Amino acid sequence: MAICGMCALAPYIFLRVKKRGLQAILMKVCVSIFFLLTAMAAALRLPQAELYQARYLCLGIVMGQVFGLLGDIWLDLKDMYPQHREPYMFAGFSSFFIGHMCYIAGLTASYRVFGAAPLIAAAAGAALTGLVLLTEKPMKLKYGKFKGITAGYSFVFGFIIALAFSIFFSEGNSRQALVMGIGLVVFLLSDLVLSGIYFGRDKDRPVHIALNYIFYYGGQFAIALSLLALAR
Repeated sequence: MAICGMCALAPYIFLRVKKRGLQAILMKVCVSIFFLLTAMAAALRLPQAELYQARYLCLGIVMGQVFGLLGDIWLDLKDMYPQHREPYMFAGFSSFFIGHMCYIAGLTASYRVFGAAPLIAAAAGAALTGLVLLTEKPMKLKYGKFKGITAGYSFVFGFIIALAFSIFFSEGNSRQALVMGIGLVVFLLSDLVLSGIYFGRDKDRPVHIALNYIFYYGGQFAIALSLLALAR
């Protein structure tokens, strides 16, 4: 599934750069469906006992990627209907926010996270939020009406990344948490490029668009495939 999805990525990037429109949106949905199917297939490949033990994590990742798929649709519709650009952008950001909350819920319930890990994750979330807001002007960005949701999304993103790596170090070097953490970092790189495309100037060139989607789908597929690391 992951190989099929990455093979479909190249024609999507071509369509996104050259044409946009409905054809590009449908192709993007196709690529995004593949990362969702990858997560579902990875979960179903687990032995029954391990699937039951990790059921909350599997559900959290699958639901997170469902909301990722919805976010992809909303964000591409803004180009097709520019008169409704802001509502579609808010809907897209909100979908990804909810998706990351699903990841947090899955990790927390499955690994039973207590102690210092949530505090470390909250500190990391606050640090990332502060960094994003403080670098708005130096990076020549203008968040405008999206500053609030950008701050909230940044906090959740920093939280989930720190949580994944905290679990890796505290739970006997969990391979799943490591792979998921790496996937989330790659996902973050995508969002850093995307912030320039949406809120900056002269940062929506073909190379920026291509880098955004390479990082984004690389991160999403890594998160989906992290479930395979649960198998013993």
